[in-house]
Amino acid sequence: MQIKTIFKRWIENLAALIEAWRALSQARKSVILTKEGQYFTIRRPDTLDGSTIGKVAIGSKMPGDLAEALRKHFVTFELDPGKVVTRRLTVPVQAQAFLPGIIHNQIERLSPWPPSQAVYGIDAKPDPADAGTLNVCVPIASRASIDTICSELSDSGLLPNLIAVRMEAAIKSPLLTLWTRPAQGAEQLALNLPRMICVGLSGMVLLSAAISLWAIYSSNAIANEHEEVSARTETLRRQSQPSQKLKDIALLKPPQRAWALKENTPVAVLTLEALSQALPDDAYLSELQLENATLRIIGSAVDAPSLIAALEKSGFFSAVHFFAPTTKAPNNALYKFYIETKVEEHLARINHDDIGLNQSDIVNLPESHSLTREANGKPQSASPHAAPAD
Repeated sequence: MQIKTIFKRWIENLAALIEAWRALSQARKSVILTKEGQYFTIRRPDTLDGSTIGKVAIGSKMPGDLAEALRKHFVTFELDPGKVVTRRLTVPVQAQAFLPGIIHNQIERLSPWPPSQAVYGIDAKPDPADAGTLNVCVPIASRASIDTICSELSDSGLLPNLIAVRMEAAIKSPLLTLWTRPAQGAEQLALNLPRMICVGLSGMVLLSAAISLWAIYSSNAIANEHEEVSARTETLRRQSQPSQKLKDIALLKPPQRAWALKENTPVAVLTLEALSQALPDDAYLSELQLENATLRIIGSAVDAPSLIAALEKSGFFSAVHFFAPTTKAPNNALYKFYIETKVEEHLARINHDDIGLNQSDIVNLPESHSLTREANGKPQSASPHAAPAD
């Protein structure tokens, strides 16, 4: 079976369920009207005495509280069986599906009124004595009497949805429908219900797809923002480490403080060695300042911008940048540069075995013989060689 056929049948079954649910909802909110003398009696279904909702005099308006109580209720008027003519006939069981057409063709013979002036219902039950026969009961009423009842109910503010007759005296016997108020657009609604279900399902699918796409986009945006925040947090953490280290070092005793400064401060000799390896032969230094992990160099070179890449490529320096404009010397082809950079951490460590000392040796030294560098990180200056005269 094709998927299209399965889906079509599923939609039809769903529409039938919705129609059944609507009928059940109407049955739960239904009242029955009967005419008793000069009054219309309103009661709940399947009750005759003691459960009436109210009475309305024929020709007078229904009270407002009663009208409010009956609002949105399904109103059924139970016609007096004395106003109905009953005709009975038998047909084969096989003709049950064709009963409406059979009765319509025979209504002129069955009804005491012309077919256009008669309203009727059909009730078919199997014959207890013959399983192959149906006993058909056809109650017929005058259309004029139906119109009169509708007019009287309308004058009292009661609009019936259904007029029926009870063929048996028992209160729980079923009502047989004779007349139904035409509902505006009801038939069209029943025909369009499967189409409306399809449109609703399509709308739900599109809405679900839109929500899914929005969720995917939002999750990607959140992930990107999380990565950006993490990167900023890591950058701030790294920037705060040197200052935190200085605060911790300042709390130490002088011998330990000297040792800590030796471990965490770049060594000028190693820094000069790294510079000599990184800078090209046509670059000359005239000034060098080393303060904590910040190195500033001033000098001259033929191609000053290329020094940035050379220093970063060496692996010993990071965050290399010019801290002042580069200027050209008036007497030669050299450019004077002003570069600031961060010394990498591995240059800040001294191999203790290389210098033949350990921490205990430093700690055991008298305070007067300890290293003289202070925790405030005063800058070291060096001029490895003079630059050519400008």
